[in-house]
Amino acid sequence: MRKPVTLAAITILLSWVAGAVAAIDWEHDYDAGLARARKDKKLVMIDVYTDWCGWCKKLDRDTYSDKGVGDKVARDFVAVKLNPEKSARGATLAKQFGVTGYPHIVFVDATGAKVSEIIGYVPPGQFLKQLEMITDKATKK
Repeated sequence: MRKPVTLAAITILLSWVAGAVAAIDWEHDYDAGLARARKDKKLVMIDVYTDWCGWCKKLDRDTYSDKGVGDKVARDFVAVKLNPEKSARGATLAKQFGVTGYPHIVFVDATGAKVSEIIGYVPPGQFLKQLEMITDKATKK
């Protein structure tokens, strides 16, 4: 009798975790992200991170999994994950964007021109407010 309850609890927990992680549809190729942004007429949000960065993991776990943040990103941005330690292209882009620490979120228009940035960990509510300011600023151009 105990096994079916435990199995059900594990299944529910795993589906919740999978849903939280999938809140943002991440692109892992910068150029493909730019192409999609041109097609969809959106800004690009580039999360520059490293595998060893604790604050990057906290950003993934707490901020990017937030429903409000996920909804806003899906509506107004093409989201790209960029690890500069994994490729020469990633390192070049990080340098071009002026990244000196992690996490560093860079916002560019569909041509690749930098329009804004968020440096460091930001909790969900504050992150959402900053996303609103970035999209408001971009639409007023």
